[in-house]
Amino acid sequence: MAVTSEVGMKKQSKPVEEKDASFGRSVNRKVSVLLAEIEKEDVPDRLLGLALQLQKELSEKLDGKGS
Repeated sequence: MAVTSEVGMKKQSKPVEEKDASFGRSVNRKVSVLLAEIEKEDVPDRLLGLALQLQKELSEKLDGKGS
């Protein structure tokens, strides 16, 4: 189905297939679990900061906010 924006451009809006959405949720869960485990380890603050940044970026990407 084509959607016309305010500037008159058309874009295709394709529904996300349930399989793809399920895969995305599964990946997000696995990443969250792994990052939670990393946070429990006795690691330098720099590594923890990078892990938190990774979690944020992945979350934004999966939510469709990332570039």
